[in-house]
Amino acid sequence: MSPRKVSRPVIDESSTIEQVATLVCAALDGAGISVVLSGGAAVSIYSDNEYESYDLDFVPTGLARRVDDVMESLGFEKRQRHWVHPRNPYWVEFPGGPVAIGEEVIHD
Repeated sequence: MSPRKVSRPVIDESSTIEQVATLVCAALDGAGISVVLSGGAAVSIYSDNEYESYDLDFVPTGLARRVDDVMESLGFEKRQRHWVHPRNPYWVEFPGGPVAIGEEVIHD
């Protein structure tokens, strides 16, 4: 019996902001990179798109690690400070931390 090849989900034109966020977060987590989704994308997902956003801001929560290999493996291309996908309208950015609500820094 040969091992089954597991297909990796693909980001395409039909992927929703929630699906893109999930795939990016899971891929980063698999590479040991811990992030928190913040900003407009979090509001968009939470509000069922009452507020529509096209940017996904992932704030690193641990040691800063390079995300290039992970993002390229998902099909994203670096354009200045943003990562864009040729088959999807959503783009990703990694603003500096720390994760905070107002002036209150969030720990765990």
